[in-house]
Amino acid sequence: MESADLLDECPEVLRVALSSASAHRDIWLAAFALDGRVGRMVLGANEPMLGQMRLAWWRDQLGKPVHDRPRGDQLLDLIGKNWNQNEAALVELIEGWEALLSPRPLAETAILEFVAGRVSLSLGLANLVGTMDHERDVRRAGTLWALADLAINARDEAELSRAVKLGAAEGADGLRLSRDMRPLAVIAGLAQRSLHFGGRPMLGDRASPLIALRLSLIGR
Repeated sequence: MESADLLDECPEVLRVALSSASAHRDIWLAAFALDGRVGRMVLGANEPMLGQMRLAWWRDQLGKPVHDRPRGDQLLDLIGKNWNQNEAALVELIEGWEALLSPRPLAETAILEFVAGRVSLSLGLANLVGTMDHERDVRRAGTLWALADLAINARDEAELSRAVKLGAAEGADGLRLSRDMRPLAVIAGLAQRSLHFGGRPMLGDRASPLIALRLSLIGR
């Protein structure tokens, strides 16, 4: 049974996306809860060094065999059950988030590192649910997800403009993802729309729930 606490770790858009997961729900929940927890560590860090120390703990734990990790953290335990020997994608996600602890406004290298982390996570999810069909669109989806988050959390106009510009370079056409990748299709569709409107929140306006429902049902 899934923990309500872990579901609460996920940002709202990821909770919405999770509702379209089917047989692989715990794989998605572990990834989304980790993304949410690490994201809060980074975005809420007043001291970059403190944020780096917290991220280092997660990297260290995910680098150990499952039986050597401490027990009792619901998220770490869920990762051990569902991502065992596939943690490299999760470590790369953490390293991508760590790039946002760089001085602001973010340099191009930091932006690309964050994007690379989300792309790695997206590919890891595709590998675990057993479908590497449409790999290019899996990469595009991870990129759009990252850039929308960057735009929404931009500290100045330069960061916002760069994220939106990079998002536009991914094209406006829809993504082709398998049914098992439907949660990512939901996120990417909402992210693409967010970037189209200049980085506004992915959810919250009148049309977004209907668009999320359409994405969850047909993937585009």
